[in-house]
Amino acid sequence: MEAKERREQIKQYCQEYDSIYAKLVEPINDMLMDVDAGISEETTNKILENLKLSSEGKKEVFDCHLDESNNFLRDGIEDLKNGNLGDGALQIFGAGLNFASYAAKASQTQETNAHEMLDERFKKLKTTLK
Repeated sequence: MEAKERREQIKQYCQEYDSIYAKLVEPINDMLMDVDAGISEETTNKILENLKLSSEGKKEVFDCHLDESNNFLRDGIEDLKNGNLGDGALQIFGAGLNFASYAAKASQTQETNAHEMLDERFKKLKTTLK
């Protein structure tokens, strides 16, 4: 399955599993579809799972953001290492946005050390892309 088909599947799930999370995902997914942004099968599957779980009230939105941040970071590093600079940049940007969303939302309901987690991500980026 190609990136466009994966993104179309995400769009379908956003409409099928209506939730606050789906309302956040769908417009960004549409923008990324418009620029033909890549997306891995693993990340797609995690987003689809999160859309379903979020709509059922089984997963908090901030946890979905953290999953996306982790997946986009992994995918972005791989894209950059493989010379796919455009998709890599988009993935890293998405990882940062999702991490910021996670940190802002999670800190309202649970104790989290976002600075420590962010420091780990900075170090991972720097050491992996040497």
